[in-house]
Amino acid sequence: MKIDERLNQIDETILEMGYRVKGMFELSLGVLESGDKEKALYIVESDDFINNYNEEINNLCINVLSLLQPVASDLRSVVSAIKIANDMERIGDYAKSIARYVIRNDRLDDDLLPVALQIGQLFVDLYEKTLKALKESDIKMAYEIPVLDEKIDQTFKSMGVYVEDLIKNGNRLDHPFATISMMRNIERAGDHAKNICEHLIFRVKGQHIDFG
Repeated sequence: MKIDERLNQIDETILEMGYRVKGMFELSLGVLESGDKEKALYIVESDDFINNYNEEINNLCINVLSLLQPVASDLRSVVSAIKIANDMERIGDYAKSIARYVIRNDRLDDDLLPVALQIGQLFVDLYEKTLKALKESDIKMAYEIPVLDEKIDQTFKSMGVYVEDLIKNGNRLDHPFATISMMRNIERAGDHAKNICEHLIFRVKGQHIDFG
């Protein structure tokens, strides 16, 4: 198999993994809303598939490095693929953490659920755009992701203030700190989407970008 064919195989596998992670994250938001513990358990167990994708991509990249002699641009593609797969795996881990929250706790408080789902949907939209940029090698779109992630960060901070105000005003919330910790997973998932865009820019342009 020629190096171009192997690189295409890596790219296709990364996109498969990426969309699998997206579906997993959407499911986790669904069980957060419904409180369905059985579906939440399915999400936790399905994380193994994501880990297998990561291992497969790493093996494909190792084969390219060991069996072929990639030029600089091809080498960037291989290195970026390994890093992108790792970030996708971390996003899958955060989806699993949301599902675990559902398993361990009662349904999210009605005061917090709309905000939590809003943050979750902001991430899904951001991640979908990240995958589109990755699929099309669209650098301009990659630069738009940090702006979207900032909105997630600000919404998460606002939710923290909102929770504090609810508690100060005597509202009884179930597991407020566990809830904030769970929502922080979505905020962190946005950071990994930014990382994916950094790796994409490096792959295409050879430039090291730090979106912070």
